[in-house]
Amino acid sequence: MNINSLWKRCVSMMFAFCLMPQVSASELESPQGRVLLTVSGKIERTNAAGEARLDRQMLSRLPQSSVTTLTPWTEQPRRYEGVLLSDLLQYLQVSGHRIKASALNEYFTYLDLSELGRYPLLLATRVDGKQMRVRDKGPIWLILPLSEFPELDEVKYHEKMIWQLRHLDVLE
Repeated sequence: MNINSLWKRCVSMMFAFCLMPQVSASELESPQGRVLLTVSGKIERTNAAGEARLDRQMLSRLPQSSVTTLTPWTEQPRRYEGVLLSDLLQYLQVSGHRIKASALNEYFTYLDLSELGRYPLLLATRVDGKQMRVRDKGPIWLILPLSEFPELDEVKYHEKMIWQLRHLDVLE
């Protein structure tokens, strides 16, 4: 990604965020559907006791992004769509820089945003235009753009690409 396209992407994301309804921490809407992701810890905007519970509809109303990348678990590049982790964290007014990410099967990993924050980490809910199901590593898969940033194509980063993501705990 060259500097011009990165700049255009940043400006586009800032514009989209400005268009989102501005509400206070106590006004985060409640999920109407099945909760896909719970965020807890150092967050300001919540809709439950110290947590933000988000369903598919809530996630889809945030600015959407996509990345086409090859992963160690796919035979060819696939197009992943969803919300950037940075957009979600900004929307929830997160103040921490370290996150414990947990999956449905209790697998967990730690994300250090001072290290990974310069990359567009995607909370993918769709792959090749289709909603991700549990059997497809969904409903949420944290995707790192390995094809775009070859320095991320290492085992230590592959371990961060948590699928069946269910919980983010903002630690510090």
